[in-house]
Amino acid sequence: MNAMSEDDAPSTQPAPIKELALNILVPSVYPLGLLVMWLAPMDFGFGHRPLVYAGFAIGLAGVAVWIVGMMSLGQSLAVLPGAKFLVRRGLYRFVRHPIYMGVSMAFLGLVLCLGSGWGLAYLLALVLPLNFIRARLEERAMRAQFGEDYEHWRSQTWF
Repeated sequence: MNAMSEDDAPSTQPAPIKELALNILVPSVYPLGLLVMWLAPMDFGFGHRPLVYAGFAIGLAGVAVWIVGMMSLGQSLAVLPGAKFLVRRGLYRFVRHPIYMGVSMAFLGLVLCLGSGWGLAYLLALVLPLNFIRARLEERAMRAQFGEDYEHWRSQTWF
């Protein structure tokens, strides 16, 4: 009988190239986007003053969600997917990825404040898709690690 050893078990850790992308490339997308918005033409609020205020409120709310999400993770905060236990406290009672949600909200708020068409394109083409991909990689690792317990928590939360 061939028993599967620990070395033969499917790995929940990302391959080296994915690890590089998760550690370096994805986080570098955020400041690069800020540079794009800083250098590109700006039309504050896209010419509509209420959008400046709405963008400011969305951006502040996004930063708050981002920070509270990080605080809720505590010692479980890590760059690579995987965890020692499921975090179900704080915002994680309602949302599986509050940090990505907060980053996206903060970026959207800045786009609206500055009225940056280039920033909006950057958000839609890079920031949101990369956050979504990274969230899916994390979910795959968590599902492999925690199984039915993760699926139950996942069914009770949003994104």
